[in-house]
Amino acid sequence: MDLTQIIIIISVVCITAVIVGCGIWLILILKELRTTLTKTNGILDDTKLITSSVAQPVSSISEFVVGFKNGMNFFNSLLTKKNKSSS
Repeated sequence: MDLTQIIIIISVVCITAVIVGCGIWLILILKELRTTLTKTNGILDDTKLITSSVAQPVSSISEFVVGFKNGMNFFNSLLTKKNKSSS
């Protein structure tokens, strides 16, 4: 074997080793990404549960306030009609 063939074989072996190393590294990164996405999905599910449990009482309070306001408007309109008719 001459020197050129030895250099080519060494180069091919080195390039193959680098490509295999990059492949293994990529597989590890993808596994870590899957784990991260699973945890993120759990966090988003918890956030959805928390926001829905907070939104329900806020909605109830809002409905109460709107009903109270409508009732006050109704009584005010009755009082103004009574005052106008007695004048």
